Amino acid sequence: MSEPLTFADARTLVQQGDIGRFIKHHMAEAQRAAAYRRGLVLRYPDLAAKLTQPPINRSAPEMWNGFIPPATDCTGAMNTAPCRPALLALVAEAERRLRQPQETTALKEAA
Repeated sequence: MSEPLTFADARTLVQQGDIGRFIKHHMAEAQRAAAYRRGLVLRYPDLAAKLTQPPINRSAPEMWNGFIPPATDCTGAMNTAPCRPALLALVAEAERRLRQPQETTALKEAA
């Protein structure tokens, strides 16, 4: 993750006329990351089903767009939303499962 944008950085971007491009770039990056997370979790039906359970509580797994709330709010205070750790755990498990076949293959080849 990159360093947070400072007011001085934002002022420079505005002065140089680059603020629009900066925002579009980072929004596209965030949307790509969310789409990746969504596809990853929905790939596993048991993980997808957990999206409809507390504390996440989506009406259907497909309703989740892949967004995970940030660790802090705009004031820097910790985000205490209970869905955040649950979503992070689902994504981590999906990533572990995605790597698992590769790890198993590598172990078989080494033996």
